[in-house]
This record gives sequence, structure tokens and C-alpha cells, in this order.
Amino acid sequence: MRRQSVTFLKYISMIQRNTGRYFDLCLGADQIGSGQQFFLLRIAENEGITMYDLAQLGQFDKGTVTKAVQKLSQLGYVRMTVDQSDKRVRHLYTTDKAQAVIERVYDLRDAWNMQITDTLTPEEREQVLFLLERMAKRSCETIGHISRTKKGGI
Repeated sequence: MRRQSVTFLKYISMIQRNTGRYFDLCLGADQIGSGQQFFLLRIAENEGITMYDLAQLGQFDKGTVTKAVQKLSQLGYVRMTVDQSDKRVRHLYTTDKAQAVIERVYDLRDAWNMQITDTLTPEEREQVLFLLERMAKRSCETIGHISRTKKGGI
């Protein structure tokens, strides 16, 4: 059986790498990059979110979330509070210092999305988003199933 030499995964990977480079280049002055911008926006959109819920939201492991949140906290963009009923739980909030950076990240994200889709029609943009969302959901379902199967000893 002959295997495909190129799959859609190649192009998703290229877009992801270039998106990371874009944010790294554009956010250097703010001392954050592609690794932290996602977390900063999710915290801003969900003030008081726990680190566990933040990890679930982006399908990240606890270590990745901890490292990103620590950096954002050190920079003064995020503050943590301890949950009063469960001292192990940390709630995350953005600071006043973060507000200008958050707006900048939204503007950069919008500009990047427009730049990489400017050759598509509005209908094509909608179709791409719809299909990628379906693929992402399916990938989460598949990984969840495999993970549950492995934990069950099968």
C-alpha cells in the first residue's frame, strides 16, 4: 500500500509553527510569546478560572499550565488567589497591568487571522473554521477514548 507523502497535518503544523513565531516576534516587548498569550486571553475571558479548568479548556497538561501561569504572574499580568474551601485550588485573575497587553494580543490575533485568510472568500473562511472545529472535537474524543482504554488496562 502506498502512503500519502503529504497530509493536512503538514499544513496544520506549518500554520501552528508560523503562528507561534508571529506571536513571539510581535509580543517580545511585552515579555510574552506564543506560549503565554493563549493562557492570558483565557484567564481574561474567564476571570477566577482554576488552573485545572484552564488546562481542560486548552487540552494542556498541568505542567504546561503551571509554567505559563508562573511566567504571567512573575510579569505582573496574572494574580492567583487560594480557594477558601479547598486550599489546593488556585483561582486566576488578570491585573490592571495586563489590560493593554490583552488588547494587543486580540488585535494581533485578528490581524494574523486576516493575513493568513485574505485570499479566501468569506464562505471559505467559514467552511475552514467549521471543518477544523469538527476535526479538533474528533481528535479530543479519540484521545479521550484511547486514554480511557489505556487506563482500563486494555
